[in-house]
Amino acid sequence: PMLLLLAAALVLLGAPATADQYQKFLLQHVDANPTGRDDRYCTKQMHHVLNKLWKLYPNPEGKVCKDPNTFIHANSNAIRAVCTDEGGTDYRTKSGQIMRQSLNRFQVTTCSWHGGKPLDNCKYRAAKDCRTIVIACNDGFPVHFAESQI
Repeated sequence: PMLLLLAAALVLLGAPATADQYQKFLLQHVDANPTGRDDRYCTKQMHHVLNKLWKLYPNPEGKVCKDPNTFIHANSNAIRAVCTDEGGTDYRTKSGQIMRQSLNRFQVTTCSWHGGKPLDNCKYRAAKDCRTIVIACNDGFPVHFAESQI
């Protein structure tokens, strides 16, 4: 009984962490209906993301421009499906971590830092692509996007 109680407590304690990681993933990497997908799009979208991240997760080293960051242009259910056998397959990263690679290709925009300094002066360049994505999943939810795997 004590072991069962401990297991239940661990599951309950893990749920908020997964939910928080998933919400952070959505904020950083999902934009279902982008406008433009050009340099202006990247700069505007990254300002929005970075301002929210700086408020939610203060960085003791100060504010920095994130580089690179990729936005996946699909709804959250399509991306979440990569965590299932219907939408994804196991993928071993160069460091040996097991992640999930999508079976289908997704429209993505990668925003690369092109100068400027925080708070609102980070400038970005856009690169559009259509490719498979590699993500880490936790309890069926995407929690990390592997920028450089594909």
